[in-house]
Amino acid sequence: MSRRVLALAVLTGAALLMTAPVSGAAQAAGISSADAVAAHTAAAAPGLQDTLVRFFAQAPDAHGPVSVEITPDAYPVYELSPDFVAGKPGAAPGDFAYFAVPVRASDGRTATLWTVRGDDGAWQVGNIASGDIEGGYARTLPAGAQLLHEPQVDAWYAVRDGRLTSLSERTTVNVADYQRTVSQRYADKLPGSVYAREGEAGGYDATSQVMPRGDGGPAPSANDTGWVPLLILVGVLAVSGAGYVLHLRRISA
Repeated sequence: MSRRVLALAVLTGAALLMTAPVSGAAQAAGISSADAVAAHTAAAAPGLQDTLVRFFAQAPDAHGPVSVEITPDAYPVYELSPDFVAGKPGAAPGDFAYFAVPVRASDGRTATLWTVRGDDGAWQVGNIASGDIEGGYARTLPAGAQLLHEPQVDAWYAVRDGRLTSLSERTTVNVADYQRTVSQRYADKLPGSVYAREGEAGGYDATSQVMPRGDGGPAPSANDTGWVPLLILVGVLAVSGAGYVLHLRRISA
């Protein structure tokens, strides 16, 4: 399946997110409640419901036609920062990557829309992923925490007050110790390294497009404008200027 963006018009209806404000941690990283509203608005754009119905219908576990509901939530997701890996002073563990908007099908299955900011500043849907992984973790976060993903090992953390708590193992480490760990794992794989230039799996390559988790839902042909570069370990290329190469399994949709 081609990697194609869902180029979608923006709707009104910002009130959908009034009950799901962006946390203080997200605001401190430059992500506002207005961004969450705009990201969710992009996820609720005309035509996307039909795309989601097709997405669920074509999944291997499909058992017939479904209706879909886009939830009123938009969860900010952060990915491991290369500046943090490199030990740059003041670098936070994660860079903002995308808003995760959960979707429910009438048969109980779930999916997640990833909304990203394009080069023009507009929010748009960049991927449809199976499952509600981000939402499931985000709903367990303590107040004021950020949701951080380390994709190379598929680890999820709550980041707050200088500490990271694993959301699967419930172990806690301080930021300094975590930095030493990820530096040992990835410092020789940062942009510009031999490892990255050779395009090795798990390395970093600012010119590559990332294959995100789950199923990439195709846009209607009339709106096929090219895949939004989801540089998942770094966030949006326009923000960070560098990316990780991440090979993740996709489910055909």
